[in-house]
Amino acid sequence: MAGSRRLPRDRRIPYVLAALAAVLAVGGGALFFQQRTPDATTVAADGGDASSPAATPALPSARPATPVPSASVSGKPSARPSVSAITSAGRTPVPAAQFPTAGSTGVPDKVALRTYKGSCTITKAGTVIEASDVRCSLVVKAARVVIRKSRITGTVKVEGGANSLRIEDSDINGGQAFEHTVGFENLTVLRSDISGGQTSVNCYRNCLIQDSYLHGQYVPEGEDWHLNAFLSNGGSDIRLIGNTLACDRPTNSAGGGCTGNASIFGDFAPNTNYTIERNLFVASQEFSYCLYGGYDAKKEFGTSVRQIVVVDNVFQRGANGKCGSFGAVTSYDVSASGSRWQGNAWDDGKPVPPDKG
Repeated sequence: MAGSRRLPRDRRIPYVLAALAAVLAVGGGALFFQQRTPDATTVAADGGDASSPAATPALPSARPATPVPSASVSGKPSARPSVSAITSAGRTPVPAAQFPTAGSTGVPDKVALRTYKGSCTITKAGTVIEASDVRCSLVVKAARVVIRKSRITGTVKVEGGANSLRIEDSDINGGQAFEHTVGFENLTVLRSDISGGQTSVNCYRNCLIQDSYLHGQYVPEGEDWHLNAFLSNGGSDIRLIGNTLACDRPTNSAGGGCTGNASIFGDFAPNTNYTIERNLFVASQEFSYCLYGGYDAKKEFGTSVRQIVVVDNVFQRGANGKCGSFGAVTSYDVSASGSRWQGNAWDDGKPVPPDKG
């Protein structure tokens, strides 16, 4: 498949105390709670149609820097505390444990899953698959489809520009498929564990991936597949917020293996309007760079890059201190219209500079 590769492997609460002669104002810290948008329709594991259509789930905005997690009766938090924003001055190292893991994403522990008996091709708008064990690859050909607190053994993809999918608190394992585990447009993924397949998530239009764990890709021995945690070969309106991004498959004898944790390439279309914020880029010497930022004069759309905003991410140094074999980031054009590189740091708190490559 096309794509570049690695070379070697308020409410602020003011407290105002009035005295006769003076007023002392004491500023409180801001506390935020994540709001989870309720869906109007739920169907059983048999995939039956909803009795009334659900409202289109709104894409949640990026959460503030230090939210309070909502309570969970399951043992797994339903909302993981996001990592505090790292400002350009006075950086604080952020432990990897504060980012999503297998324990803080996916189906909550006490959810009892029922065998899914519905169709593997979803054609009814507003369908909700909840608390289900789905043992087939799903193709979404309808709008406002929701997968919630479910386990999918197979891939999941949205087909058609008018169709859309929201995935919440779910485990999706693409197994050994020579495919992308989740894709491709009008897609929201929240607090989910995405593994297996060639790429965890591939998106080319209108995607939000938030508070999720992307890892565990697959390549068979003897095959030269190119793996990624996140991949876009040209796209727009894409947000990666508060995730753990790990392309962690060892390189095989045929040279098949990881390209990077997040790879943006101008193979098939321009790249515009990305926000990559508060993610953990997991270090590995199996690829050259942890992040490919979209600029590459050798590709057809490699100079059509704008509004690539990369802020407050943490890059693990790893054993060689560079995140990837050669560095943390390449192909990022800081001079592109609307693009911004700010507050990105190593896991020891030191700043990570951009690199155009």
